[in-house]
Amino acid sequence: MQRILLLIKKLVKVKPLKNPLIVLLILLLFLNVILTALIILTHVHTNGIFTSLSEIDKGKVSYNYQIYRIETLVNNTFLQMTPEEKVGQLFMVSINGGYINDSIRSLIEEYHIGGVVIMSGNITGQEQLKQLINDMRNTSDTPLLIATDQEGGVVARIPWDNARYISQPHIGIVNREDFAYETGVEHALALKNFGIDMNLAPVLDVSFITGSAMSSRTLGASPKKVSELGIQIIKAHEDNGIIATAKHFPGIGRTTTDSHYALPVLDISKEQLGSEELIPFKTAIENDIDVIMTGHAFFPQIDGEYPSSLSTVFLTDILRGELGFDGVIISDDLNMSALRDYPNKAVDAIHAGTDIILIVDSYENQVTYIDQVKKAVDEGTISEKQITNSVKRILRLKYKKI
Repeated sequence: MQRILLLIKKLVKVKPLKNPLIVLLILLLFLNVILTALIILTHVHTNGIFTSLSEIDKGKVSYNYQIYRIETLVNNTFLQMTPEEKVGQLFMVSINGGYINDSIRSLIEEYHIGGVVIMSGNITGQEQLKQLINDMRNTSDTPLLIATDQEGGVVARIPWDNARYISQPHIGIVNREDFAYETGVEHALALKNFGIDMNLAPVLDVSFITGSAMSSRTLGASPKKVSELGIQIIKAHEDNGIIATAKHFPGIGRTTTDSHYALPVLDISKEQLGSEELIPFKTAIENDIDVIMTGHAFFPQIDGEYPSSLSTVFLTDILRGELGFDGVIISDDLNMSALRDYPNKAVDAIHAGTDIILIVDSYENQVTYIDQVKKAVDEGTISEKQITNSVKRILRLKYKKI
């Protein structure tokens, strides 16, 4: 520090201080001194004794720097966004075809979508998939969130995955945390190879009943078992740079009705839900899960008006309030038949607390949903504060992970 001060004194003595480069250098040196002093004083204040910089916990300094860096990126990006761009960030959509085309360009450039979900129909080869993802990224001004469903077993979009045929029920039968973790690693590496950021997995539903519509996709019939194995799959993804998604909140394993075709009705109390269905999601939140996907089901004893995915009771009161989740909430596909009787479902979902709306549908219908949300924002049905909070959560996730 003494050397820096001596250098500043020498520079100050230089006559032509009108030179802007010299002035800038002096300012930078002063800032360096002040920042160094603040770090030392902060450390002294925390520990009560003087400690050299070499002894400061570098991990904490790095962690705090990352938080500052991400928040700066989030705020700067948000401030430059138009209202249309903010609304677009709330949508993750499917696309038509395996190569970039006019409809994909329109969704990205004109409607400013925040993400794309890769489906089996978008994949014809390894180089083709990489090219498609790169082309979409290069078309977007804001980082795109690229996701897919790679649960393993019956739901696995990426063929080139060493664990593709290992289903979650298989993991549950083996019932070993190391096996769950290694399977998750294989899924994550497969996605990473193609530049995919996010896996819409694992399934944290619990198959409480025989014949459950989710029995071919869950880790088992015990909340404890599902929690322990599910967390290992989540950690495996995070350790390999892939965003994991806990689904389908608040838990739809206690039904024989498939929400792709109809709305499941689960007539259980809030107390029972909390002591059974919610356990794996509580565990995931305690382990800092970044994203939770909602499921479409009707719980008449808890919310007699809306399905869980469109319910303020479930998303704002329970998930945000009681469980303390502050990550990103993404809906399951709103195009499922479970929600066919809810014409304003995109607006309802956001109003309830959803951050990202997932739409697997035609280009025309996707645009209709986006326009409905724009109108709701303009009319004040969806508050500016809500849009701000959701967009910042989404940007935070992108800059943290992508």
